[in-house]
Amino acid sequence: MNTEAHPASTSLVKSARPTRPLFAALAIMMSFAANAAALDAQELVEKNIAARGGLDALKGIESLTRSGIATFGGGDFSVELAVKSMQSRPANMRMEATFQGMTLINAYDGKEAWTISPFQGRVDPQRKSADESKLDKLEADIEGVLINAQQKGYKIDYLGQEDVDGTNAHKLRVRLNDNDTRFVYLDPDHFLEIRFEDRVKVRGAESVSITDVGDYEKVNGWYVPFFFDTQGQKISFDKIEANVKLDPAQFAFPAKK
Repeated sequence: MNTEAHPASTSLVKSARPTRPLFAALAIMMSFAANAAALDAQELVEKNIAARGGLDALKGIESLTRSGIATFGGGDFSVELAVKSMQSRPANMRMEATFQGMTLINAYDGKEAWTISPFQGRVDPQRKSADESKLDKLEADIEGVLINAQQKGYKIDYLGQEDVDGTNAHKLRVRLNDNDTRFVYLDPDHFLEIRFEDRVKVRGAESVSITDVGDYEKVNGWYVPFFFDTQGQKISFDKIEANVKLDPAQFAFPAKK
C-alpha cells in the first residue's frame, strides 16, 4: 500500500487556537466573514475535491478495504474490537467488528441492509428496515455526499462558518432523500472534511449522529481519513487499500443453508 499523509493530517481535528489581542481577533473575524461571502456551496465542493486529489484519482478507485481497531468507552472500561470495512462501487458496504471470537456484521448491497449481532444474542442474519438502512446507504457511497450530488437527488447549501472545537469551519447542508440531512464541516484552510452530522428520520423520530474525521493519507491518489470518532466511539485504521477484488456475495443477504 502506498500512502502519503496529507499536509493538514491530524491537525484538522480538535486543533488548539492561541488567544490573540482584541484587535487582531476582530481582524481575523472580518477576514473570515469576507472569505465566507466570497464562497458558495459549489466552490467549496470543488475545493474539497481538489484537496482530496481530484476527480480523476477518485474515478480510479473501484473499492476500498480498511482494517484497524475500534475503541468503545474509556479508561478501565474501554473495549477494543478488530474492525474490517469494505466498500465497492456502485453502492456496496460491509463492516465487521470482532471481539472474543464473535463478529458483528453490518452490510448493504445497494438495495437492502442486513446485520448479524452476536453481542445481542442474534447469530442469524436480520434484514434492516428502510429507516434503519439509511446510514448504511450513506456509508456505502465511496464518493461521499458532496460529489455528484445532483445526480443522487441531493441539494447542497452553504450555511456560513461555525466553530468546530476551535476551528471556524465552513458548514454545508446536504439535503438528502426522504427529508434527511447531512451537515458537512470543512477545514477553512485545507477544505477537507473534519466533521459530518447526520439527521435522519427513523420510525418517525429524528436520529442524530456526529462524527469527527482526520488523519488523512493518500490511497491510490485520493486522500482518505484513517480516523473516525462518532460520539466517543473511535475507529483508527492502520491499513487502507484500493481496488482489492471483492466478492459481491459478501454484501448480499446470506442465503439459507
